[in-house]
Amino acid sequence: MPVKKTKEVSLIIPAFNEEKTIKSILDRCFSLDYVKQIVVVNDGSTDNTKEILEKIKESRRHKSVELFIVHHTLNSGKGAAIKTGLKYVNGEYVMIQDADLEYSPEDVKNLLIEANRSEDKIVFGSRGHNKRKSYFLALLGNYYLSLMFNILFNYRLEDSYTCYKLIPRKIWKELNLKSTGFEIDSELIAKMGVRGYKIKEVPISYKPRTFQEGKKIRWTDVLKASKVALEVRLRGS
Repeated sequence: MPVKKTKEVSLIIPAFNEEKTIKSILDRCFSLDYVKQIVVVNDGSTDNTKEILEKIKESRRHKSVELFIVHHTLNSGKGAAIKTGLKYVNGEYVMIQDADLEYSPEDVKNLLIEANRSEDKIVFGSRGHNKRKSYFLALLGNYYLSLMFNILFNYRLEDSYTCYKLIPRKIWKELNLKSTGFEIDSELIAKMGVRGYKIKEVPISYKPRTFQEGKKIRWTDVLKASKVALEVRLRGS
């Protein structure tokens, strides 16, 4: 099934010290004919990310899509950046796009195709077939979290902590997310789980970064994610 002609997707790009990749990821996102809007949240970067973003804005490279740039004065966390971005999105669907080139923006099309032909409008991009490319600790943490979500919310997720989660804007707004760090993904899945939302998965490509290259998730984030999911399950909301 082809993607509908109308632009449907708003991308939120949280960026913290991504001067090496922010231009490349935006150039690729600008070329996608199904992307309606890009909201970049510069989360208190201390490198040249802000200056690069302002030059891109002035250059009109974004003329095929709406580009909205927000600057946080201080680094507040990925969750805080996502919540800021959610204030400005206007697409039918909203998805997070990391700025680090680990995920290929061209794969968004496959998620959108699945959402358009399925009654279940929530679609995750699974890196499962790329497990050999993932680093052991990240793979182990993702396996543990996916197992936890599957047990707590009767899901069958292979890759719960994928960045690629295509979700209708109205659902993002409904969930009223509170988390400010990486645990926002856990809160997101848990709140969808207690509401009975179903999730589809489709395969995507993936090129992981090392910690030396800038990968930021650590085991403490896995523990926070577990705590958030359990709290949502116990509250039932």
